[in-house]
Amino acid sequence: MPLSVHLIPLAATILLLVSRRVSLLTAGLIGMALSLAVLVAVQPSTEAAAGVVALKAAEGAWLAWHAMSIIAAGLLFHRAFEARPGQAPHPDQAAAAPRGDRRRAVFVACFLAGPFAESVTGFGVGLVVAIAILRQLGLPPLHVAALGLFSQVLSPWGALAVGSRVGAELAGIPFAELGTASALLMMVVLPGLMPVFWRLIHGAGLTSSPAERAADIALALVLAGLVWVTNRFVAPELGGGLATAVLLLLVEGPRLPRDTSSLRQLLARLWPYILLVCGLMATRLLPPFSGWTGDVLVLDPFGGLAPLPILRHPSTWLLLVAALLLAGLPPGRAGGVLRGSLRAALVPMAATLVFVELAGFMGASGGAAAFGQAWQNMAGDMAVLAAPVFAAAAGALTGSNTASNALMMHIQLSLAAGSGLPPVTTAAVQTVAGSLCTILMPGRIVLAAGLLGLKKAEGPIYRLALPIGLVPAALLLAVVAVEVWLL
Repeated sequence: MPLSVHLIPLAATILLLVSRRVSLLTAGLIGMALSLAVLVAVQPSTEAAAGVVALKAAEGAWLAWHAMSIIAAGLLFHRAFEARPGQAPHPDQAAAAPRGDRRRAVFVACFLAGPFAESVTGFGVGLVVAIAILRQLGLPPLHVAALGLFSQVLSPWGALAVGSRVGAELAGIPFAELGTASALLMMVVLPGLMPVFWRLIHGAGLTSSPAERAADIALALVLAGLVWVTNRFVAPELGGGLATAVLLLLVEGPRLPRDTSSLRQLLARLWPYILLVCGLMATRLLPPFSGWTGDVLVLDPFGGLAPLPILRHPSTWLLLVAALLLAGLPPGRAGGVLRGSLRAALVPMAATLVFVELAGFMGASGGAAAFGQAWQNMAGDMAVLAAPVFAAAAGALTGSNTASNALMMHIQLSLAAGSGLPPVTTAAVQTVAGSLCTILMPGRIVLAAGLLGLKKAEGPIYRLALPIGLVPAALLLAVVAVEVWLL
């Protein structure tokens, strides 16, 4: 079958996304239907087509369920947390502080508090948290909106690394291996983003001494190192949440209240996050509990294709803590939170399913491999240099690291096969570049403007925020170029 036919599903999906005339879900549905048609067309008979389609559809649904369950449970957890009495935003103590403390508060909001919330719950919650802190510091609203987007810098681990999990499953690479490789890339990306951060805070009226810049770079490297350690020795889904929590304690610990009453209030507010992180860590690090939860109640319907240990899966713990939160609410209020969470989860769950199915059908039909081979023939040894560009474009178009990985992972692996670059490196480039460039989707910019009540400000915010997405893509392009040169 001609390459042009194989590329119809991908091209149609991208064109629909670029047009902004249809939603992400609609574009994915059309792309999935087209990829299904191509898969059927390449089969030798109707019977063979029916068997292949049924198998690939079932495998895709199983892979997608790992992410879909976290989406639903994560939204329920977040809404139940926010529904508790007394959960109105707490004023940040840095609001009236001297310049140095204001600058520290900006860094904490952008690289620690916002990314922590995004890592644990996802779906833009980190942006909400970051802007809630930043707007109280007396900074220009446009710069507050742009700075808030730094909350997405650990988006490969957003919503407990749901998009990275899908990418690992599609690539056939162990989740921890992909997470560790992605964390290594953050050693370049996070320090590389510091000049962008400095430029934005200077535009907002804050300055940076050489000592403060050195401290920023050191903290960025420490954060990247903690993310790597967590992925390597704990669990990739905790890579962002645990790393930012530890660094938050190190940075803000000396400023925490020392009196018993204030500490009790702080723990009363944060116990759901503490329980969630501790529970997930215990299932991986605390024998014999860790072994038992990994061996009991393990669902494996496809014989080794992404087994799901129920007692260890993030969605189980999200649901458990959410249930405890809901138990403290009046029945009517709890029911409303539950129904609202399910309604909010339907669209992102459906979008995840259709994009994973699209990727599975394209992979089974040979479309991804054909495109990769054609690009390889055209660009030669330099073909793999397009990996960060493809990833960045997919992330910006879809606004979802799950959809970005689903669209591009098979293509990226075909580029890796033709270049000699290790598949895990290419998959990590896809995951990191695609995830970070989701901030360039107009929907993210609209959300930032809406949180601040800004009207017709999307263009100026986009111009300020553009380097936050483009700089990581450029840095990853340099990393790939160096690796290809060393091969």
